[in-house]
Amino acid sequence: MIMCRTAFALLIATTFLSPGFADEVVAPDNNTEGDVESLQVSEQRFVPARFANGLEAAAAEIKFPNFKKDLSLYISCAAKLNTAGEVKDYFCLDYYGGQDAKFRKAAKKFIESTAITPAVVDGKPVPVEFYFRVFFGQQGDQYAVGVFPNWGDDADKYDMEYEAPQRYNQEPLHPACLSDGGMSKVLVGADGKASGDVDLIMSYGVPKHYSVCENWFSQTVLHGQYIPAQHEGKSVPATYVEFGGDISWFTLKTPEGL
Repeated sequence: MIMCRTAFALLIATTFLSPGFADEVVAPDNNTEGDVESLQVSEQRFVPARFANGLEAAAAEIKFPNFKKDLSLYISCAAKLNTAGEVKDYFCLDYYGGQDAKFRKAAKKFIESTAITPAVVDGKPVPVEFYFRVFFGQQGDQYAVGVFPNWGDDADKYDMEYEAPQRYNQEPLHPACLSDGGMSKVLVGADGKASGDVDLIMSYGVPKHYSVCENWFSQTVLHGQYIPAQHEGKSVPATYVEFGGDISWFTLKTPEGL
């Protein structure tokens, strides 16, 4: 069966605490409002990169890995897109020390083959940093997959389907950061401008590069050019997240079920 957007959002939010969830690959569709919503977005200055056929169709492209236990996890990915919406580079974080390898492989296979419409600013396509996550949930012999155009930082404020900010001035990584990895966060307003403090976590691979790499990350995100977050056809303020350099250091604890 195909579930409505609200029902699916509730399903994911409760992470399968309720029995009998859908046995098909389902996810909310960012195109269900029809021509009216499309017209609203097209008249805006900013149009973010999007999965070409909507979120539900994107989720349907992902084959759920063979797995014997119940589980609930997200795979967080990012891709560099060119002006045609083509993936030029990408990564999926290894949150769980390799124990989620099957699911990261499924997410990577998806990003390598799915169609994405390019981001547009003032009527012209632009290259962007495109961050998204894939949800995998299994309970007994039933499972669900969801694709969301954000990393969840503002899901509590909006919903799980909001579109996160996308940076469209793609600066090449500073050479000092090649041996380091960094994660930065900054607030991007509805006008597409970043403001406030930059939250930064660094791996610090080479001591003499610390300050140079920190400064590059901070300045790049603070002075970046952004397509603001989108929610219900409107630009809204939201957190922008960016990783760069060596990200192999970023590993979190194992989720229940792996």
